[in-house]
Amino acid sequence: MRWRFDFFQLKKVNLLPNQILIMKQIVLPLFLSVLSLCTVASENYDTINVASDPLQVMDSTDLFHNITDISKQIEQRSTPGHDTENVVPAATVFPQDSVPLIISPQMILLTQPEQRDSFIYINPLDSIYLRNERGILQLPVMNTNMASLRGMTFRDTLFYDPLFLPMIYTGKMLPRDLSFYPLGDDHDKGLLIPLEKTFAPNLQHSDFVQEVRKDYYRDYPDRIRYSILDFDSIPRIESSDEIVRDTYKPFRDLLKTETTYSLDAPGVDVTTIDRKYWVRSGEHSFQFAQNYFSNNWHKGGTNNLNFNNYHIIRANYQKEKIRFNNALEWRLSLFNAPDDSVRSYRIGNDLIRYYGDFGLNAFLKGWSYSTNLEAKSQLFNNFMPNSNKIRSSFLAPLYVNAGVGLKYELNKKSEKVRHRGVRWTLALAPISINYKYVGNDSIDVKRYGIPEGKRSITDIGSTITSILKYNITRYITWDSRLTYFTSYEKVVSEFENGLNMALSNAFSTRIYVNVRFDDGVPSDPDFKYWQVNQTLSFGLNYKW
Repeated sequence: MRWRFDFFQLKKVNLLPNQILIMKQIVLPLFLSVLSLCTVASENYDTINVASDPLQVMDSTDLFHNITDISKQIEQRSTPGHDTENVVPAATVFPQDSVPLIISPQMILLTQPEQRDSFIYINPLDSIYLRNERGILQLPVMNTNMASLRGMTFRDTLFYDPLFLPMIYTGKMLPRDLSFYPLGDDHDKGLLIPLEKTFAPNLQHSDFVQEVRKDYYRDYPDRIRYSILDFDSIPRIESSDEIVRDTYKPFRDLLKTETTYSLDAPGVDVTTIDRKYWVRSGEHSFQFAQNYFSNNWHKGGTNNLNFNNYHIIRANYQKEKIRFNNALEWRLSLFNAPDDSVRSYRIGNDLIRYYGDFGLNAFLKGWSYSTNLEAKSQLFNNFMPNSNKIRSSFLAPLYVNAGVGLKYELNKKSEKVRHRGVRWTLALAPISINYKYVGNDSIDVKRYGIPEGKRSITDIGSTITSILKYNITRYITWDSRLTYFTSYEKVVSEFENGLNMALSNAFSTRIYVNVRFDDGVPSDPDFKYWQVNQTLSFGLNYKW
């Protein structure tokens, strides 16, 4: 007894044994085939619905982000709910006339862990490139010199090589070697280094990348979603100079030795150098002049020999706004006197002088409030010719001048002529005292403007003092000193000039002229109130 299925009713049918065998061999396999065909058709219908959607070619920028965003793929694989939704067949059939579908990472085959072995992972690059028999992606043939890829490192991979970066319009359409002038045949003539050993291969590779991107701009302008104007700045790779300095130090390896020596600096005793407020300097000279006349010289003359000494020592102090200058000077001139019946030599110029000023910086640059003091006399006795009568001696006379006022200093060096410079000091003392003293009773005091019966005189007035030192060249120097005092009744003034011409560091020639005016002394028949002293000498000179 067997049961048979009918369309509308269930009937009881008696089958023979041979009929049952035929049903097992024919009907049952046919039924299973139809059932499997229906199942496959249902699956293909779902797939066709997915592929029949409007085909949209994914932009290269999105494709690059979908491939390289590893964290996004991991998040999709680990998030529940995506495993059953993102399942596609291992083999997807596309229509022959349609564009191959670009499968995004959202369409990657993801299933439960226990079912992953039954599905195949589809690389999104399979929708763009083909694979060979070994399953390796075949990239398009690059029509360029492969020598440009020599030396490629990890930095030249998908993440860094400009050829594989997302398409962003930069506006670079003109070639790098664009020239409006024709190139000659011998433009490479004379190169000492072959081009393949320079940056020429790298430049060729850069030109190839630029040409590829330019072709893409022209062929697919609708796929360019970003421009360089959409970004505040272009991402740049960190400079490799710091990486090279930190990771590769060849000198560190070259300096290694079997025995380790310390390269630390040896201990050095630290010495503190204090600021120097006192500046000292000096100048010394010893010069002579000689004249000889024969007995039959047509104009006659007297043989003589002159010795001149000149010494000056300076000590100047300066700290912040305070200035204190000091100068001590001594001059002595000796010459033989063959026409003097009493002594064989005479003293021509004997002067010892101290000059000092103390000042405080004023409101203008170079000016200072100052007070100055000048005292001068002589050291040796000076006699009248052919007589033992003393004309002058130590502290006879003694001149002292002191004043309060303003002082101006100028120290300027030439920018065009080397060693040329001027140093000028001007002291204005509206209130000044001039004092004269004769300390020897045998000396005529009227000769120095002192009334008879007195040994000193004091005058109050104003004083102007000007000191100039002009270095014309390294070996020629002009020194000038002007002193003017007036009591508004009489005037005492001196104008000293010295021209020093150095022949070397040790030898020099000096011309000295001193002009003096004093209307407080008796008038001379020839020079009136003027007095002149002139000296020309040659000799040794030393400065420090």
